[in-house]
Amino acid sequence: MKGLGQVISFHKWYFIGFVIILTITLIPQLLLSQNNLFLAVNKLNNGFFDSFFYWLTYFGDGLMFVAIILILLFYSYSKALNGLAIFLSTSLFAQLLKNLFFSDHYRPFKYLAEQYELHMPAGVSPILNNSFPSGHTVTAFALATFLTLAFPKRTIWLPLLIMAWLTAYSRVYLTHHFPLDVWVGSIIGTVITVLVFWLVEAKFDNKFGNKSLLNRC
Repeated sequence: MKGLGQVISFHKWYFIGFVIILTITLIPQLLLSQNNLFLAVNKLNNGFFDSFFYWLTYFGDGLMFVAIILILLFYSYSKALNGLAIFLSTSLFAQLLKNLFFSDHYRPFKYLAEQYELHMPAGVSPILNNSFPSGHTVTAFALATFLTLAFPKRTIWLPLLIMAWLTAYSRVYLTHHFPLDVWVGSIIGTVITVLVFWLVEAKFDNKFGNKSLLNRC
């Protein structure tokens, strides 16, 4: 089994990019309150971004991850099961935080709708509870990190990283989360994915090899 440091080092550009953006997005959170930063994002809206972020946010939907896992069954049982382990681990961790430890953390709409006229894109319904952390962001970064680790010879890490961060931004844009919710969500999704991938990759590879629905030999 590869060492954890080897896994991270082999995909260093993905993780360097992640840390750079993570650091940059922390700066405005140190300068502004969560309410003011959310309101600043909420004011930056137009019709194009309403549609763009409405659809982009589905990159962080659990059904997207499940669809990828099902597709991978035709390519590699090992990678599909690795993805399933990551999806279940990150989802369970996020839901435990949301419902057990931070159940009293309300969404921006709950806090601010009575004081401010918030922009909410057409088709988006207000959500009031379980704001921290952002589940969609956890899933988006889990998916992006998993695909980067699972297909190391593919130059897909940059578009995946961009997609994950845009998904995180979409959760604030669509009024569903404060910036800190998605910032922490990005860390959770990335860290748990790396740990689970490192722990189970060799086990699944040894058990299933190159087997898939298209190659059962």
